[in-house]
Amino acid sequence: MKLKKMKTKNEIWIYSDGRYEREKVVAEKWMRLIYDNPVGGATLPFLVKRKALSRLYGIYCRTKHSARKIPKFIRENQVDMTGCNGPYKNFAQFFSRERCDVRFPEEPGVLGSPCEGLASAYTGIDPENLIAAKGSHFSLSELLVDNEMAESYRGGTMLRIRLTPANYHRMHFFDDGEVAATKFLNGDLYSVSPLALNRIVRLYCRNKRALIMYKSQNFGDVALVEVGATFVGSIVHCFEDGESARRAQLASYFLPGGSLLLAFFKKGAFTPGSDLLSQSAAGYETRVSVGAPLN
Repeated sequence: MKLKKMKTKNEIWIYSDGRYEREKVVAEKWMRLIYDNPVGGATLPFLVKRKALSRLYGIYCRTKHSARKIPKFIRENQVDMTGCNGPYKNFAQFFSRERCDVRFPEEPGVLGSPCEGLASAYTGIDPENLIAAKGSHFSLSELLVDNEMAESYRGGTMLRIRLTPANYHRMHFFDDGEVAATKFLNGDLYSVSPLALNRIVRLYCRNKRALIMYKSQNFGDVALVEVGATFVGSIVHCFEDGESARRAQLASYFLPGGSLLLAFFKKGAFTPGSDLLSQSAAGYETRVSVGAPLN
């Protein structure tokens, strides 16, 4: 199937296991009503970005009544429950579920995906003109709120992994190393779906996010940015600043909602695989599992 015949204005296509497939967007009708509807103007996106709405949803997801939606959610979104141990008392517990089968590559120079999701990668990056989606760009200095740090990644690599609500929402350290510092930045809670990126300018820089500066043994100083989204109640870190970490160790998890991870590598530290790079250049995200080799 030729690429030029696949995409339409109203569809999101992804690359998975050697073939292309249309992304099944969770709550797609609502997403299109909010972000792909000229009639809604700015009103609907303004309402969903509010923290109060996500907070209320989070409260509901922690009630025992929310557990009723788990079987249907798994079935409708074809959630991979391999390695997961239920039952779950509520939807929040299910959403941040742990997997006991997480494995990372043993070869020091192979980078396993820190999380499950839809990946894109770009090399030779310009910190002031990074790609969020086709036709949508952002600035690393604004994202990090640090001009000097942003400039240090010029010519390096950006890895982006978008976690949909149906994904496994835990991030693992991709290499042995040390957490140098962390920083939480308050912001809005827009969706991180391509539907929203095409509507909301500089979305990543406007959303709530957490920065982790990680000194890895095999990939140098890496800036990890966890971006919250609509209905994400919290980003929970499972480490302390200055703490050493091992490859595959749990780093953090998100509470209910979609989310996104951005990872920045300095020039020459990490080169993604050619397949991932070519799909990204063509505008397609690639489905990856946690721990899957990315180079």
